Amino acid sequence: MTFIVSTFQVILYFAVMLSMIFLVAMSLYQLFLVISYRRNRGDDPVPETLYENTDLPVVTIQLPVYNEGPLAEQILRLAAAVDYPADKLEIQYLDDSDDGVTTDLAVKVIEQLRAANPDLNISYLRRTDRTGFKAGALKLGAEHAKGEFLAIFDADFLIPEDFLRRTIHFFNTPSVGAVQARWDYTNSDTSLFARLQANKLDSHQMFEQTARERMGLVTIFHGTAGIWRRKTLDQAGGWDCISEVEDVELTIRAATKDWKLVYLDHYRIFSELPENVNAFLRQQMRWRRGWSRVVRHYSKTIIKSDMPVLHRVDLLVRINLTWGPIAGLIATLGVLPVFLVAKELGLTAPTFLLYTFSLLLGMIIKHYETKTFREDRQPRKALDVHPLLAILPLNYIVMSLGTLWPLAHATFEGFGKSKTWEVTPKSGTTVNSSGHAAMDRKRPPSYVFGTIALGVISAVLSLISLLNLNVLPAIFYAMLALGCGLNGLMLMQFFGYSTGLARPITRALIGQDR
Repeated sequence: MTFIVSTFQVILYFAVMLSMIFLVAMSLYQLFLVISYRRNRGDDPVPETLYENTDLPVVTIQLPVYNEGPLAEQILRLAAAVDYPADKLEIQYLDDSDDGVTTDLAVKVIEQLRAANPDLNISYLRRTDRTGFKAGALKLGAEHAKGEFLAIFDADFLIPEDFLRRTIHFFNTPSVGAVQARWDYTNSDTSLFARLQANKLDSHQMFEQTARERMGLVTIFHGTAGIWRRKTLDQAGGWDCISEVEDVELTIRAATKDWKLVYLDHYRIFSELPENVNAFLRQQMRWRRGWSRVVRHYSKTIIKSDMPVLHRVDLLVRINLTWGPIAGLIATLGVLPVFLVAKELGLTAPTFLLYTFSLLLGMIIKHYETKTFREDRQPRKALDVHPLLAILPLNYIVMSLGTLWPLAHATFEGFGKSKTWEVTPKSGTTVNSSGHAAMDRKRPPSYVFGTIALGVISAVLSLISLLNLNVLPAIFYAMLALGCGLNGLMLMQFFGYSTGLARPITRALIGQDR
């Protein structure tokens, strides 16, 4: 019996420690990207040569829309206002809507635009089913597109009039296969929760996308606010729907054909952030499932490709970051047991050092990220935050630790066969329309109860750790309990289980009162 217990202890110890080592490696990778960004930040790249007006290529703007209500009208009018010769521009409205509202609105607006400008070329393509989801709509559009280049915009994006003038000239460089503009957000200042989302995405787009592009590494297409060379799309095999992140799939296949993506850090296009915690989580879970499928289906493709070894290793590292939530859940939830086992095994010192190093590394990364955000050319407005909150790494607590349960669950789902595509609701999305499950408030999904349970368990473990003078485990459990607690309260309120305690807390801390 002693042997069985001892073996279990050893397995537990090394499982948790391996998870912690993985997380530290992720943090070191993030710190490397932050430092690289700070060293290489500056002006965006400029085209090597410019097209003459008479030589501008034909471009197709593709607008995939699914039950977006009034946003359908907005995106159509913005596309029609783009500054580009009418005889060189085609607009494709790719309609998958089935809410009985969006389609009628779009058809009406298209008729108005055609009447106001007979030279405007707008084509309307509608499918009878949603096979392939967004990728399927884009694939249908590509089959009928007249343009040598295909620009893609989701319905909530505010297309600048100068978008094509700012991006098309990069394609004079033969190796450029795509150009991606950075995202910005119309509602990033509406609440602390929105700001935390914006900072999370800013971190990705500044420290990962821009840093990687300026080091010559593979840069991921974002799925919208970008433009592709038609030849690149064809050579990469066109749009596919193996995963929920069709943009990542296409990027990998294009990279294996030696095509480059230009990333514009300072040319930012506004869109919407999810307005509530459930919409945010469903969006993150969809992406997480997609990245897991990419690991499953494209790892071998990357390994066998002719890309430089450094690019292959970097891209493999990038796609395998999808394991982060699972490693985070194991390492954080297992901190007290691993310290108890470490004491019996005589490994307290290395265990303590690894967890302490993790905390210090996180603080260093937070410092440089915050410093870089403030030094940005287009910094976000400061939000009034309670002094007690200002000292906490809220982005890490709420957006990372507080989402561990649903994202770990989604990561495992991504290695299964079944696929679920849920469009993230926008301000104009038709309420409770099919495909927008994040708006359904009738049945709380399992991850709501999992998040709440994880918060309660973490709070109890934090208290137990503190009573036993295990300070470091108490700190980790307290952060996990706070993150899960805040997300749990917001989820409870979203699904109509708000309590007298939940309402003031969510309103005061997160600005969530819907």
